[in-house]
Amino acid sequence: MLFYFDLIYNFRPCSLIYKTPWLFLLSLVVMLMVQDEETGSWYQHRGRDFKVPLIDYLQDDGNIVGAKKGLGTWPGPLGQISNMLLKPEAANSKEDIGELSVQKRGLQGFYEEQAVVKEILVDNLVSVSVRHCLETAKNLLYIETDLPGDVIVHWGICKDDGKTWEIPSEPYPPETSMFKDKALRTLLQRKNGGHGSLGSFILDEGSVAFVFVLKLNENTWLNCHGNDFCIPLSSFSVPPIHSGQPHSEDEEQNNESGSLLISGNASEANQEVSAYTDEIIDEIRNLVTDISSEKNRKTKSKKAQESILQEIEKLAAEAYSIFRSSIPTFTETDLLEEEALEPPVKISSGTGSGFEILCQGFNWESHKSGKWYIDLREKASKLASLGFTVLWLPPPTDSVSSEGYMPRDLYNLNSRLTNVKMHPLTFQGRGNKSSGDNFHAAPNIDHSQEFVRKDIKEWLHWLREEIGYDGWRLDFVRGFWGGYVKDYIEATEPYFAVGEYWDSLSYTYGEMDHNQDAHRQRIIDWINATNGTAGAFDVTTKGILHSALERCEYWRLSDEKGKPPGVVGWWPSRAVTFIENHDTGSTQGHWRFPGGKEIQGYAYILTHPGTPSVFYDHIFSEYQSEISTLISIRNRNKIQCRSTVQIMKAERDVYAAMTDEKVVMKIGPGHYEPSNGSRNWSLVAEGRDYKIWETS
Repeated sequence: MLFYFDLIYNFRPCSLIYKTPWLFLLSLVVMLMVQDEETGSWYQHRGRDFKVPLIDYLQDDGNIVGAKKGLGTWPGPLGQISNMLLKPEAANSKEDIGELSVQKRGLQGFYEEQAVVKEILVDNLVSVSVRHCLETAKNLLYIETDLPGDVIVHWGICKDDGKTWEIPSEPYPPETSMFKDKALRTLLQRKNGGHGSLGSFILDEGSVAFVFVLKLNENTWLNCHGNDFCIPLSSFSVPPIHSGQPHSEDEEQNNESGSLLISGNASEANQEVSAYTDEIIDEIRNLVTDISSEKNRKTKSKKAQESILQEIEKLAAEAYSIFRSSIPTFTETDLLEEEALEPPVKISSGTGSGFEILCQGFNWESHKSGKWYIDLREKASKLASLGFTVLWLPPPTDSVSSEGYMPRDLYNLNSRLTNVKMHPLTFQGRGNKSSGDNFHAAPNIDHSQEFVRKDIKEWLHWLREEIGYDGWRLDFVRGFWGGYVKDYIEATEPYFAVGEYWDSLSYTYGEMDHNQDAHRQRIIDWINATNGTAGAFDVTTKGILHSALERCEYWRLSDEKGKPPGVVGWWPSRAVTFIENHDTGSTQGHWRFPGGKEIQGYAYILTHPGTPSVFYDHIFSEYQSEISTLISIRNRNKIQCRSTVQIMKAERDVYAAMTDEKVVMKIGPGHYEPSNGSRNWSLVAEGRDYKIWETS
């Protein structure tokens, strides 16, 4: 710090009854300013210079630094002057010197510290987005910030306009704890590279607002101008869609909207106003071109630009008014069922068409064939006739493991597909810390390196465009950040993609807990990290089916809110349901499905939302006929990954559910039959401890 000061001698006239007509009082003060030598910033006291009096009768203008008691007689000439001025012996009375307002005090020294506060302006961003998911009837809220270091969110919900904090119901994000029974606090997850943090929150419908403050350290809290941050949620509620109207899901927004069939009269009405609206559109285009052109942006004044913008707003409002008035009104009789149009099928890498049925086309011993891809080609027509739409193939590349895992040369397909060998993919240098868990059987690939991602995308493009693969199954996705998956999928645009996020379920003293929300939340967090570009195997549902069927505890198949307890209950369009695969079954048998109950498992996943996956060993076995029947029922009733399910019964020995109000299923030895009220139900399939009905 540099200190700059001036000595100020302030002479001011005072009226006195004395022989001398004027007497000048001498006030001595030091004026100070402080400068930060590093930044050049200046510091002052209450917006003005620091002012330190050197004698004690300087008038106090509110900016005095130092004690207001006496300062002590100065030695030398200044002391004599001060003594002389403090003794107006010729004054006749106290009133004679009323204007002087000088009090006689003994002068003393003083010492006082003054804090200098240095303000540094910083620019950080906190963004909050909310979207409503009709599948789960929940609000999905995302917080992202570039604030450095650990950022803790203290948060809650409001259920009324009073902004009273309440604790929401579970699930909660990872690293969440209770704070004094009044709020929750969540440590946001660091972004890759440490530049900022992010977090996602699942909130039930019925909440009016999401309220929060941010804590950076023990002494630093961030709020909104002294108040809590308040994010309204009520505006994200979506009105129900009337039955009878075809609908489709907007994949990016997780929203639904009704589709309206417009007759020929509407087209004629639109033609009548099209000429006028075209003129308005042309005017808007001209105005926008005018304001955005480089030449006019330099010459036009701000006032002229504002005038153009106002004109654009008027024209847009007029065009919208014409559009609204041109839409004809319809009664329900106008929307004839035979005229209803099928909604267009939207392809998404996370769901395919939404009607996919996945066949895992191998087991752990498939590599022993030496020509497995050729064998599968011969069975392709059979698999298609059974109703499968996606075939999951084993890894084709030259690898350390004979089963195709831990690849050595990504461009060497051995002889299982082709003997073409292209330039090898090599990685160089020393990698950064892993963005996920370690797989100890093999070294990590550093996806944070741009050249590594470039090579991987080049290889995936080769598989996609030259070899002919349509999608990706991603192994051990716990090992790297889901944001990299998003990058690879967006670059290669597969038809379908699914990741294996394998994690242990919750147990207490060896018995599976009923509530597995934390487990499925971890899977959903990974799907969120991919921005929904990939689905994930619903390991939660597999584990719960194990306990329910093996222990005859079918009540486990309903969560506390009466919904399916796995990923399929929260985000069905991204849940790939299964009961067995090459790791859990086959010759490995790491987590084999309860024997003799496999068809109960398939009766569940093939009649529920999500994308079901059927294991190769079960297809080509005594179960083939029953599996084929279940697939036919699913396809005939157009059950898809976003279908709605209503649990009718979940008790000790029986579970029953209705899907899309078209299909009813029950599993377990207990009794259940749908009542024939407004619908007539027909039994279309049954077997050991399962039954399926269709509405007729």
